Amino acid sequence: MTQIWPFLLLAAPTAQQAPPAMPPSETPAAPAESALDEIADEETDGEDIVVTGSRTPRGSVIGDIKPEVTLNARDIRAYGASNIGELLQELSPLTGSIQGRGEGQPVVLLSGRRISGFREVRDLPPEAIARVEILPEEVALKYGYRPDQKVVNIVLRRRFNAITAEAETTLATDGGRQVYEADVNYLRLADNSRFSIDGEYTRSNPLFETQRAFPGADPDRTLLAASDAAKLDATYNRTILGNISATLSGGLEGQNSLAALGRSSDGTHRLLRDARTRTGTLNYALNGDLAQWRWTLNGGYTRDWSTTLTDRDAAAGTTRDRARSVAETITSEATINGRLFDLPAGAVTTTLKAGVTLRDITGESVRAGVLRPVDLSRDQGSGQANIDVPILRNSPVGALSATINGGIDQLSDFGTLGTFGYGFNWRPSGAIRLIGSVTHEQGAPSIQQLGNPQIATPNVRVLDLTTGQTVDVTVVEGGNAGLRADRRRVLKLGLTAKPIADTNLTLIANYTDSRITDPIASFPTASPEIEAAFRNRFIRDDAGTLIQIDNRAVNFTSSRQRQIRWGVNWSETLEAPPPTGPDGQPLTPEQIEERRAAFREARRAGNAPGASASGVREPGAGRGFGRGGFGGGGGGFGGRGARQGRIQLSAFHTWRLEDTILVRPGVPELDLLGGSAIGSRGGRPRHEIEFNAGYNRNGLGVRLSGNWVSGTTLNADPSGAPSPQDLAFGSLFTSNLRVFADLGQQRALVRKAPFFRGARVTLSVNNLFNQRLDVRDTLGITPIGYNPSLLDPLGRSVRLSFRKLFF
Repeated sequence: MTQIWPFLLLAAPTAQQAPPAMPPSETPAAPAESALDEIADEETDGEDIVVTGSRTPRGSVIGDIKPEVTLNARDIRAYGASNIGELLQELSPLTGSIQGRGEGQPVVLLSGRRISGFREVRDLPPEAIARVEILPEEVALKYGYRPDQKVVNIVLRRRFNAITAEAETTLATDGGRQVYEADVNYLRLADNSRFSIDGEYTRSNPLFETQRAFPGADPDRTLLAASDAAKLDATYNRTILGNISATLSGGLEGQNSLAALGRSSDGTHRLLRDARTRTGTLNYALNGDLAQWRWTLNGGYTRDWSTTLTDRDAAAGTTRDRARSVAETITSEATINGRLFDLPAGAVTTTLKAGVTLRDITGESVRAGVLRPVDLSRDQGSGQANIDVPILRNSPVGALSATINGGIDQLSDFGTLGTFGYGFNWRPSGAIRLIGSVTHEQGAPSIQQLGNPQIATPNVRVLDLTTGQTVDVTVVEGGNAGLRADRRRVLKLGLTAKPIADTNLTLIANYTDSRITDPIASFPTASPEIEAAFRNRFIRDDAGTLIQIDNRAVNFTSSRQRQIRWGVNWSETLEAPPPTGPDGQPLTPEQIEERRAAFREARRAGNAPGASASGVREPGAGRGFGRGGFGGGGGGFGGRGARQGRIQLSAFHTWRLEDTILVRPGVPELDLLGGSAIGSRGGRPRHEIEFNAGYNRNGLGVRLSGNWVSGTTLNADPSGAPSPQDLAFGSLFTSNLRVFADLGQQRALVRKAPFFRGARVTLSVNNLFNQRLDVRDTLGITPIGYNPSLLDPLGRSVRLSFRKLFF
């Protein structure tokens, strides 16, 4: 496979912005004494709390909606994540949304401000985080986003300076698949500025059908393609013009993949699909305050290159289909939030946003020798307004506020689309909050759904429910220029409660009712009712054998979903024994206060262990206590968490009450909970349970996460009599286990080998019990296309990683 490093080396000069490494000390300093460690950690562990006469913590979001969950530095370390992207994956049970088209991905803020893009913070180490807040979807409105995504607010530490390096390998326990990855990140936080640069390389070996046991396995067909990927990202932030926070971030990313599609009919060679993608981004963000108004200006430029070459087995010999596209996007948005006027219950505030997005796709596809050019563009202007009105404050029934919002989008290829919504936020007590909202929204199909070049992939195995046969067909994918905009109405009622005082137990429950007209969806699975509604999407030969499916996106007539998602999040600190004196006896409160005072005085004079007069840790010093070093703020491996432990548990249950689709007028309605399906994995599970649990103490941690979904069915004719082609999809429980050791907290090890200060070893097992979906027909037979190894080729995988911070 062609290497893509030359593509990224073009950006190598960016790395020269990093400051030169300090020369190592000839003799590493020994770790500080235990008692002084404990006192210093007490002094610095609350870095994120700043007493300024305001009750609002540093970096909080705007508005009166409180976080559903708040994680401090010790909570974050207990997850054992390698970067913010991995941390958000661990937090997905808490950040998932069932409210709209946001696909569950949260809006990410940094210290209560909009950012240039998620790539700006995705690769930052969790040790640099002081606090994470998770807030409901309604907070997104206050920042100019749509109210269909939860909000994650990340507050970084004031000072941090470290290089993070990680190497990992992942192996499938069933064999055949190996993934190797290396990542290096540099981050510096100081003096209201931030600089980071991150490079990553990943290589994945192919997995062939013959490396999994199932009938008809083809040695010339891959289940998972080989791939070779690399990326380089950099971000610089500083204060300009007195009080404006300016951020510039950019990145380059590339991936090559190679899949085998079978042997040519003459048996001479293997048919291949060679796909190559390249992405370049440059984004900016400006944040500032003007009197009582907070404003943001952000935008960027993205360019994506994509080329796919697919071998076609033709009567005249092998030919090669080609699809090429270049997509460019330019965005710019201005957002302002502030107070309009005062009412007896408080200030009426508003958020206004205006933006412009320019998209352009050019390309071509050559299929069976026929050239089809693509040249699409979309220019979009948008505006959005949100007003928050306080109604009651400190009343016998608590606090109550209302919100109303509206938006308009002008699309060059679709005309005008609108959004309108309203809601309330009621806090009858400090421990209970109720939120309700109604949103009416129109949404256009993406330019990719409209204009991607057509790609025909031969020899794709599908189950034809009409005949009960598993056949190899040609699947056509790409854009559909005939798609219409959808219209949706979403009702949400949400409850957040802390039922037990003085505990970190939070109960969260949400009910949503979504009705959509002209929903846009991927093409459904091949069933008689779908074929009856979309006859022109299926091609059969004279014998009635299915030979081609047009899999491009479609509009259904309408759909409705009603569901409840509820759960709990609980965490607890496992207190450590009190610090002891030289005699081994616990220190009295007076002795602790004396040592704290002595440490504070030593830090001011620059005489604290591992700190200079400027507060920056000396090269080669032990774990520092100054805020310029890694140990400050309890954010390091050797911080206060080394003697305290954390236990955490979250569990959420999704109960789908209704999920129906009307494909076409005159065609029976599809009940996805009662035997119908639009995907190859059966209907929609009525119940789903997610959980995440963790324990961490003395630098040793274990985390267990899992997901269970109830069984579903796929009936060949849901409105008719049972058929031999009916399929039953069993329930599925998958779990992941991660065990990690922060070697820097193992003092005896660090004394013998100082290199392990700031190091961590992690062993992860995904799909711990190697569970795969079990699909059977009415005779108890598994169709070939639903063989468990085809549905989940990887199965259980084991990942071993070594990570070290150089600080």
